[in-house]
Amino acid sequence: MNIFSICVFAVVTVIMYVTLKPKNGEIALMLIISCSTIILVLVLSEVSAVVKQINQIIALSQIDGNYVVILLKVIGICLITEFAVNTCKDAGSNTLANNLSLAGKIMVTVTALPLYSDILSTVMSLM
Repeated sequence: MNIFSICVFAVVTVIMYVTLKPKNGEIALMLIISCSTIILVLVLSEVSAVVKQINQIIALSQIDGNYVVILLKVIGICLITEFAVNTCKDAGSNTLANNLSLAGKIMVTVTALPLYSDILSTVMSLM
């Protein structure tokens, strides 16, 4: 599915959401969450092509594969966290959204710790 189709799907869903919200807010919220989940699944189906391309780049450039794995994990954490934060904000729970955002930032930091230690080792060896 291309981005145009995804955008049309999202706009139609928003129109339906705006129409339903005054009459039945719970169903309208479930509609938005369902649409968001469908879009996420559609986009994640393209991940295999991205991973394949990244593997080709790694093979050509001889970059350490561990660094790329960390990078992909961080990107995944960011995307999933953003999805959850936006869903919580749509549901009206800004406090939970802020806590999720903080948790995502902490998880990114923890996931990237091996990179920090490698950078520090490199800097120390240059001194």
